[in-house]
Amino acid sequence: MYMLFDAMAVAVPRIILVLVLLLAGWLIGKTVKGIILRALKIIRFQQALDKVEISPILAQIGIKNPPRFLASLGYWVVMLVFLIAITEVVRLPILSEGIASILGYVPKLLSAMVILIFGMLLAGIIQRVVRSACESINLSGAKVIANIVYYILFVFIAITALNQTGIDTTVITSNVTLIFAALLLAFAISYGFASRGLMTNMLSAFYRKEKFREGMRIRVGDVEGVIEEIDSISVTLVQKKERLYCLQAP
Repeated sequence: MYMLFDAMAVAVPRIILVLVLLLAGWLIGKTVKGIILRALKIIRFQQALDKVEISPILAQIGIKNPPRFLASLGYWVVMLVFLIAITEVVRLPILSEGIASILGYVPKLLSAMVILIFGMLLAGIIQRVVRSACESINLSGAKVIANIVYYILFVFIAITALNQTGIDTTVITSNVTLIFAALLLAFAISYGFASRGLMTNMLSAFYRKEKFREGMRIRVGDVEGVIEEIDSISVTLVQKKERLYCLQAP
């Protein structure tokens, strides 16, 4: 009987202390969350993200309300700190070490998210630049090329972010490198065969441009006419008021 009372005398104060710590952690966590929300609202954090076009990127990774996400993160950090204190009170060192490891992992996770977010932002900017450049030279498939560039950059950015979290990505990096090398080789070979005629025209025009000029009458095979225009890859002839385009310079 006395042993039971002794056990209760030891356990009850600990239970009360645990409840007090939980309540204190909840109250402080809620206070910190409210302060973060108000501070981010004052500095117009959401509007700043919208202005630099980071909000759509955050939405892609599941963060639809960045201020609330950061506030919730602050709340849980406070709660984890109090949970460590509670595990010390109830003498559970293994659980305390586990929670401490989670807290130590938070900075790595945040830095990985920053790398991913700004990497995706940079990849999006490069995607738009590539598409505009391709469209400016009338290259077909500008959107497809820009998307390919974006996803290649995204894969390497994601690998870098995973490395930041401490995950070993050696095997992933090797496989991805081999895949991209094979794809680039296949693309280079196919594009080389596809553009062989175009390069022939350009080289022909380059070496023979001194021999011909606009207004000259020439014959190309069975076609005869007056040169109206010469560009890098073609010659425009006029034959009886009809325009004829020669894809290969004479």
